[in-house]
Amino acid sequence: MQGNVLALVYSFAFVLAVISIAFVLYRTLHLSSESVRKLIHIGVSNWVFILVLCFDDVRYALVGPIAFMVINAAFVYSGAARLLGMGDRRRDNGLVYFPFSLLVMTLLYYRGFIQAHDVVASTLVMGYGDGLAALVGSKLGRHKYSVLNATKSWEGTAVMLVVSIAVIAIFTPYPALKVLVMAAVATLFEALTPLGLDNITVPLLTALSGALI
Repeated sequence: MQGNVLALVYSFAFVLAVISIAFVLYRTLHLSSESVRKLIHIGVSNWVFILVLCFDDVRYALVGPIAFMVINAAFVYSGAARLLGMGDRRRDNGLVYFPFSLLVMTLLYYRGFIQAHDVVASTLVMGYGDGLAALVGSKLGRHKYSVLNATKSWEGTAVMLVVSIAVIAIFTPYPALKVLVMAAVATLFEALTPLGLDNITVPLLTALSGALI
């Protein structure tokens, strides 16, 4: 039990540190709301290492995602998100959807439906893949396309695919073909899912494709 309690302390300290760093960078470098959102997105995704390395009791492991959902929802809907330059609730909802995905994957992991490397890879694909794709797309995206009233860039989509391939290849034991299929699944649903719901579809479907293909 003591180890799980320490893991919870690490979890909350880690997320607080990520948000604090984002706040300092926002105040000192005057980052855009999208940059702040994606920095938090990328940073918090690394919590998955605490999940698979430090917890051994699902009851404790679920506390973090549930707490993050509640805290993030309060942060977004109370207007406190404006402290970090955010205020687009439709996009800020991704801060709530992502811990929901972690909640579901934690349950699937402890139930034996997916393995630890699937949890790590799919979470980091969403964190780094989607985060870097958005940042690159907003800064360097010149070739646009629209899906369900959302504007994307081919440059951002290419980054999503490359990062997904790299992450899955590094953190899973899968052969190259399966890595490519999982990365394609992640990239496809990142491109097609609207309203920030890719924070749910991308990690969950990437993890399930790893387990089922």
